[in-house]
Amino acid sequence: MMASLSANFKPFAAGARSQQQRGAAPPPPSARLGGGGYGGSSFGGSDRDRRLILPGQEAGGSSSGRLVIPGAPGGGSGAGLGGAGAPAMQQNFRPPPGFMDAAAPVEVAPEVAGMHPEEMLNRLRSFSGHWHQLAKLLPALQRAGFDGPAIEEATGLERKIQNVWGTASQVYESIKAPGLLPPGALEHFDAEGEYLLYELRFLSIAQRAPAAAYIAERNLSPHESMVLARAIKEHERRNGRREGFADTPGDALAYKFYRDAMECRRKEDIESCARKGLAVAESDEARARLAELLEEQEGPSFQLPTAILTTLRLARDELGFRPLAVAGDLQTATADQVLAAPKVASEGVFGNFRVPQHGAGYEWVALPNWSVLTLAGHPVALMIEDCASVARIRDASTAKTEDELKRLSGQGVVVMDIAADVSSVQPSQYYLVADGYGRLDLAPGGEAAGGARVLGPVLFLARPPSRDTPSATTSELMSL
Repeated sequence: MMASLSANFKPFAAGARSQQQRGAAPPPPSARLGGGGYGGSSFGGSDRDRRLILPGQEAGGSSSGRLVIPGAPGGGSGAGLGGAGAPAMQQNFRPPPGFMDAAAPVEVAPEVAGMHPEEMLNRLRSFSGHWHQLAKLLPALQRAGFDGPAIEEATGLERKIQNVWGTASQVYESIKAPGLLPPGALEHFDAEGEYLLYELRFLSIAQRAPAAAYIAERNLSPHESMVLARAIKEHERRNGRREGFADTPGDALAYKFYRDAMECRRKEDIESCARKGLAVAESDEARARLAELLEEQEGPSFQLPTAILTTLRLARDELGFRPLAVAGDLQTATADQVLAAPKVASEGVFGNFRVPQHGAGYEWVALPNWSVLTLAGHPVALMIEDCASVARIRDASTAKTEDELKRLSGQGVVVMDIAADVSSVQPSQYYLVADGYGRLDLAPGGEAAGGARVLGPVLFLARPPSRDTPSATTSELMSL
């Protein structure tokens, strides 16, 4: 057995010496990291047995894909060579505190570094000091183990205010050096100045001091401070100096109003923005540009209409209506009134129609222009006050119960074609007939052929919309 091991090791040693003598490149990273370790491809000369070194795994045996731990049980040379190491116990690995914490160390102000956490919490509870003085306590409390929610719970200081204090205090520290602000300007930010300085967080250090001085001089509100900060950044991005506006806060704000005026369309809006810019401009060139813009608006210019004209594009189905003359009520009208009803025809893209002179005293009803109305020669309408009170309508319907008869009650309009050929009466159709006195009635074709005067076939009985009727039912039945 020792002889076989020696035989297996000789080529490996010789290969290593020859590699060193030739000055070859060092072994690959996989070999240095354990990929060619005990029992690996260094002995067998094959790439099949690639191994990784991971915590919590054991080495042993000759199976491929083993994970080897240096120094772990079963990972020695005996287990690697013999291929049958003893099973290793599972080891729970826990990194030390702060191992994955890549955050920068919290900087604490020297004046609060030696203060006890309870004393700092008491100062925050009582608000003893200006906001920029209390803001220095927040990093010290974080160093002591108090996060934002813990500080809010202990002092009542909301996390939103903590964030504002932390950001505004950085701006305050960058402008409090002597000589950056005029006398008395820094004291302007002692009372609720955190909301003013918070808006300057995106400005550079060189831009913050002039902006803070402008805010203190003009006594701007937090919203106006936000507008000023954005105007300064816009002036820097668009290089407003090329258009005659200097780098001062006033000119930057005037440039903002100048840009607003250039984007307006109404004369009143342009003049309003130009006047706002003139009120804050500081350089003569900036005032000249805004004054020139105002002079241009005094001359003749195109005025947009102040009124609004609503324009609608109609759909085809919105024009599909047919006006019909109403000859009266079915139970009171006579045959002469029905035959004397006028007829109108629609023309033009909007369906214009003209009522004849003898039809001025008639009522008219507009119904959808279904195909049955389009094919009718002279349709006439008769109103029905209560459909359930007409015996012919009850017989023709399927209403039998009291609830069904209640749904049948209500107004309706019956339409017939008085120009249709009635020489051959169809038994399956209803007709408008008149007796010897001219009284009207509805009769099926079988009864109408018995000697009554037939005025025309009934095209349909229309009912007003119902909540229980789908919107498409009428159109489908009438075959639009």
